[in-house]
Amino acid sequence: MPLRRWHRWAAIPAGLLLFFVALTGVLLHLDMIRLGQQPPGHGTPVRQAAQPLPSNAELAAMVARVADAARADPALEVRTIQIDLTGPRITVGAGAGGAPGGARLLLDARTGERITPPAPPADYHYVLQDLHAGYFLGWTGRILSILCGIALAILSVTGVQLWWDMRRRGRKKGLYWK
Repeated sequence: MPLRRWHRWAAIPAGLLLFFVALTGVLLHLDMIRLGQQPPGHGTPVRQAAQPLPSNAELAAMVARVADAARADPALEVRTIQIDLTGPRITVGAGAGGAPGGARLLLDARTGERITPPAPPADYHYVLQDLHAGYFLGWTGRILSILCGIALAILSVTGVQLWWDMRRRGRKKGLYWK
């Protein structure tokens, strides 16, 4: 089968997947605009200097505070406790350690005051993220996304090669096929 036919038939499924990824990406950005949020890493200030490491007694008190607060919430499954030394205040978090958006308890480490996180996006936002990244199919979806990305790169190269060959043969004078 000539390269042009392979190129055409491989481009159809890869193009459909690219269209799907582009559509879900646009919907994700529209949802972020609706919520007044910025894309991750956009518009964030330069990383702040870390606070000095607390003493052992302070660390023990911080962990005790978050442990007491976590025990008071029976619905919270605690697998990790994290101490964040960046920012204007030290925070202590406890949670399952799973995907972003999961249940998590966040406290001001010095006062023990609970920090309320911003409202999470609607459930469909996470569904769109899973569809956009291929996570809804697990490892199969990730591998499929990688293979389609490779296919699109190869299709780009073979498309330029086909266009160049047709132009060199004189069958193609302009930029586009008619």
